[in-house]
Amino acid sequence: MIDLHCHSTASDGVCTPAQLVAEACRLGLSALALTDHDTVSGIPEFRLASHGTGVEAVPGVEISCRWYGGSLHLLGLYVDPQAIALRQLLEHLRGGRRQRNRQMLARLHELGMSVRIAAPEYDHPERADGRPHMAQALVRAGYCMTTREAFERWLGRGKPAYVSRELPMPFDAVRVIHEAGGVAIWAHPLGEKGRNPAKLRRGAQRLQGHGVDGIEVMYSEYTPRMQKHAQDAAAEFGLLPSGGSDFHGATMPGIALGVGRGGLLVPDAFLDPLRERAARYRAG
Repeated sequence: MIDLHCHSTASDGVCTPAQLVAEACRLGLSALALTDHDTVSGIPEFRLASHGTGVEAVPGVEISCRWYGGSLHLLGLYVDPQAIALRQLLEHLRGGRRQRNRQMLARLHELGMSVRIAAPEYDHPERADGRPHMAQALVRAGYCMTTREAFERWLGRGKPAYVSRELPMPFDAVRVIHEAGGVAIWAHPLGEKGRNPAKLRRGAQRLQGHGVDGIEVMYSEYTPRMQKHAQDAAAEFGLLPSGGSDFHGATMPGIALGVGRGGLLVPDAFLDPLRERAARYRAG
C-alpha cells in the first residue's frame, strides 16, 4: 500500500516530515510522497527520516493553477527539489502567498478581527503559509468555532476577507515539473466544488494535451462511483493512475495517512509506471 499525497508542517500539515515517515512505517506503507503546497523545504528531512525504514520517500510538491475561471491542483511526483526552474516558480508562488496573507489580514482587521499567523516561521521565504493558517488563527482568537466556519464566513472564495492570488497556467506548471524530472498528476479532480464526470472528462482531455501525466483516481473523499469515473477518464486518455489521502492532520479531521477515511487502499502497482515515466524525463 502507498500514499502519494500528504502535507507536512512545511505548508499546512500538522506533522513534521519525519513524523509522517514514522506513521508510514507504523502503517506498513511501502511508499509515501510528500507534496507540500508551493514548497519542497521539507524534502531533506523527509528523505533523511526514511533511510533504512523500507519506506520509499517520493519527493513531491502541490501547485495550484488557474483553470477556466477557477483553479486546479497539480502534484509533481519524483521532482528534483534542487531544480532551478522549480525553485524559481515555487519562490514566486510563495511570494504571492505572503502578499495575499498581508492583504487578507488587513481585511480581517477592517472587519474587526485582529489576528496574525502565529508561527515563528511566518513570512520565512521557504514556508508556504496560507488561508488554513489564517483559519486556525481565527479559531484560536475565538472569532470562529471551526476552521470550516472561518472559510465559509470569511476566507473562502467570494467571502469578505478573500483575496485572489496569481497562479500559473497548467502547461507552465507541467513544463516546470517535467524539467525537474517529475511527473505531473491532476490532484482530486472530482474533489473540487462543481466538478462532475462530464467536466472531469473534458478536463482530462485538455490536460493530457498540456502534458499532464496522470490523474489521482483514488482519493479520501471519493465515493466508489467517483473513483470509477476517474479511472475511466484515466484509461480513456492514456493517463497514469495515482492516489493519495491528502493527509494534513487535525486541520482535516477524519482523514488518516494511508487509508483516508478508512477505505483508501492505493496499490503498489501504481508506483512503477510513475517512477519509470519520471526516469524518462530525467534522462532527457
